[in-house]
Amino acid sequence: MSTFVEIKNAIDKQAEAFEAFMETNDARVKAIEAGNESEAKELGFKLGKIEESVTKFTDIKKALDVEMDLNRERLEELEAKASQPGKTAQEKSHEAYKETFVDWVRSKGNSPLDEQKLQDLAKKDITIGTGSAGGFAVPEEIAREIERLEQKFSPVRRLVKVVRAGTSDYKEIVNIRGTTSGWVGETGTRTATATPSLREITPTFGELYAYPQVSEWALDDMFFSVENWLAEEVAQEFAVQEGTAVISGNGTNKPTGMTNTTPTAADDFASPLRAAAVYEFVASLGNDSPVVAEINSDPLIDLIYTLNSAYRSGSTWVMNSNTTASVRKLKDTTGQYLWQPSLQSGQPDMLLGYPIETWEQMADIATNAFPVAFGNFRRGYLLADRVGLRITRDNVTNVGHVRFYVRRREGGIVLNNDAIKWLRTTVA
Repeated sequence: MSTFVEIKNAIDKQAEAFEAFMETNDARVKAIEAGNESEAKELGFKLGKIEESVTKFTDIKKALDVEMDLNRERLEELEAKASQPGKTAQEKSHEAYKETFVDWVRSKGNSPLDEQKLQDLAKKDITIGTGSAGGFAVPEEIAREIERLEQKFSPVRRLVKVVRAGTSDYKEIVNIRGTTSGWVGETGTRTATATPSLREITPTFGELYAYPQVSEWALDDMFFSVENWLAEEVAQEFAVQEGTAVISGNGTNKPTGMTNTTPTAADDFASPLRAAAVYEFVASLGNDSPVVAEINSDPLIDLIYTLNSAYRSGSTWVMNSNTTASVRKLKDTTGQYLWQPSLQSGQPDMLLGYPIETWEQMADIATNAFPVAFGNFRRGYLLADRVGLRITRDNVTNVGHVRFYVRRREGGIVLNNDAIKWLRTTVA
């Protein structure tokens, strides 16, 4: 079955499930208002089952959309290569390195010749680097595939600003208050205007690593794809760890996360200004008695308009699956559901007119938690890759298996704390 057909089927099933979801939820609300507890409970159970279907087909569509994008990137690379017949010396060097790398992985440590050949090829190509830094560089094609798959497993690298840093002392300057200006007549006196307010941003760095293990028998199997196995194993682990660090990392041998310094209620123009790593939050107070932590529609609307209009273009909602399940039940004052499923390939689900990304490492709804964020993440957070992927083989620790220690040095820091707003669920 083609990807297009799969996406169409997922869209159709998602639409059917959401129609059933809305109908059942409306009936549940009416039963609650009528005081019919047994019917409300039964409908709530039914709603939970339907919601599982909505989530299932929503996730399937998202995964297929990402896969389509990844395939498009791969095709563009192949077309670019096909349009330039013949290979440059560097391309030949990279190809030889990749072939030797795969042989080295399969050799399980039994072929010093492959290791020596890798070292020789690395010394000849400055873009590959030598093994003196520890291990060998992962070939460019495999490293790029790992980054692609990271985007499939997590939205982090699709959302935030990602740069290549030539040094761990990388800094970035952010203009948080622009240069002022004024009006004057033809012959009027021009007085000096205020200078821009600049802030220096320095990411905190650490080493992100994965330690996948494979059996020696699998490496002996000629049909076992070393490249695909390594890319998928590393990408999935990197995506989870990176997603957690960017949200809540404490800055010790890892990125400084967005909520490492707790968001405050101080607005963008408060005096004094919020500290550089502190975002603003909007409170969502529960309506029940006794009050419980929950999300209501009005605070979500407030969150949009608390964000300066300069940042709204390109803004996105992020939340985990549990929070999305709660948000799906919300309506506006006209009775329309705020969450709308995407019924078109390549288009995301929408909440109040803005796309939603599922970021599983976000907090659940709880007292004084921050389960929802909204803003322009590319302008609000910086992720810096220090060096490329490196790999070391371990065929000693676990007999019959080979482990590969794959790592990448990277850092992160809040870039512009005006560009993202957070929702805090509270009971007081």
